[in-house]
Amino acid sequence: MAWHLEVDRALCFGTGLCSATAPELFTLGPDGYAVPRESELTDPADISVAEEVAECCPREAIILRRADPG
Repeated sequence: MAWHLEVDRALCFGTGLCSATAPELFTLGPDGYAVPRESELTDPADISVAEEVAECCPREAIILRRADPG
């Protein structure tokens, strides 16, 4: 099952914690705010890391939810 990964840019402060913790999943854009490298995750290891990073985000700006199957 696929999961959708996104960053709520209204909440993100650009601390860089996500990109430092999981550079394979996040980068900082030119404006200094987090950007997911991929919006759809299917690898269980990537999903697990994304869950951990979302829990650690000080602004709760990282959103991970099941992708719409249809």
